[in-house]
Amino acid sequence: MALLAAGVDCIYLLFFLALDSPVLAWVNVLSVAMYLQAYRLARAGRLHAASLLIWLEAFPHAALGTLMTGWESGFHYLLLMFIPAVVLTNSRTRARLFVAALLLFLVSLDFLARQLGPLAPLAAPALIALKWLNISIFVIMFSALASYFRHRINLSEKHLQALAMEDALTGLYNRRHFQQVAEQELSRSRRTGSQLALLIFDIDWFKKINDTHGHEGGDQVLISVGRMLKFEARHIDTLARWGGEEFVLLMPNADLKEAMVVAQRLRQKVEDTPVACHTGEVSCTVSGGLTLIQAHEPLNQAFARADRALYRSKREGRNRVSAEQVSEPVAQGQVAV
Repeated sequence: MALLAAGVDCIYLLFFLALDSPVLAWVNVLSVAMYLQAYRLARAGRLHAASLLIWLEAFPHAALGTLMTGWESGFHYLLLMFIPAVVLTNSRTRARLFVAALLLFLVSLDFLARQLGPLAPLAAPALIALKWLNISIFVIMFSALASYFRHRINLSEKHLQALAMEDALTGLYNRRHFQQVAEQELSRSRRTGSQLALLIFDIDWFKKINDTHGHEGGDQVLISVGRMLKFEARHIDTLARWGGEEFVLLMPNADLKEAMVVAQRLRQKVEDTPVACHTGEVSCTVSGGLTLIQAHEPLNQAFARADRALYRSKREGRNRVSAEQVSEPVAQGQVAV
């Protein structure tokens, strides 16, 4: 916005030079310099200093322009652009105080302008041209300001949506979003008759990893394992961090045999890929529990079966995947050598 304001003052500079008003032209030279300095301060991260410099330029400039050319010139319109910026970035009390102070400033400026008369009066055609120049600039800058705040609001909404959907550490979907997706996929499965597989992975000996490599190392293992699982999963699958060192994978259009192939590929990828962390490479494995979600059962029943299969993999030596059907458990694990 500082660069845009500097560009606007360049337009004023040319306008007053064309009208042979050197005093008003030189005022805009100073304004351009102040806005450029404000831009440099903002780029350097000194936002408060940049904002203060903008305010020190805008209000005296509007007051001087109004007193020199008269209230009808419309210089005071430009001060109205501060209202949305202040309202959106300050508390309600501060915003109200600013609006009240701005109103008092404008009333006082109007009174002084009418009492003193234009100190550097312009011819009627030039005054009309200046008024519409000010109105046009106000509309353009107000639109730019509104677009900026709309962009910031959209970014904030996307950030909040990501926070609601993603696990903060791994960037994978979180438990809540996974459950929503699972309900949607289950509804689709009921309509189409397609099969839906559920896989739970748990990192083996994760407490030992934390004890040996610290929580920072443990976090890096979680992040890296999550990335590996996501990369190796099918593009139609949904992966999430279920909690702690557990991950869940939802596999649409997959029977138990197809799902087991995917599960073993993921398990093997984790085993074959050491994780680099600050203490060196960390080798880890995962154990899995696999089941098919039945069309007319609650999701928690399918999770209970997958959990039982997972703990069977743990009991039988880890680094394997076991599957459980509705009727009876079926061991389909593969122990890596």
